[in-house]
Amino acid sequence: MPQKTKIIYAPVAVDDMDEIFSYISKDNIAAAEILLEKINTGISGLSEFPNMGSVLSDEDYTLVNSAYRFIVIQPYLVFYRVIGRTIIIHRILHGRRDYLRELFSIQE
Repeated sequence: MPQKTKIIYAPVAVDDMDEIFSYISKDNIAAAEILLEKINTGISGLSEFPNMGSVLSDEDYTLVNSAYRFIVIQPYLVFYRVIGRTIIIHRILHGRRDYLRELFSIQE
């Protein structure tokens, strides 16, 4: 059986989780806890299948070279990179946000 891949979180991804919890728990703490568990379960699945996420690409940018991938955990997108036997969770963003701007600070 292949060894599981290690998962680490960038500090900004931890901040994203805190923001998600804080925002949702204002109205419903149980819903916030359920959503965070759903996100954690989805991310945990990456340890066995690190390439299950879609490759992030856009013709205007060279993001494929950055090797960013993402998985959808409705309504959030989890952006990560696989480097060797390690998965780095970079951001966890709501699907309606401008994720290219959020990920790469793209200026128009």
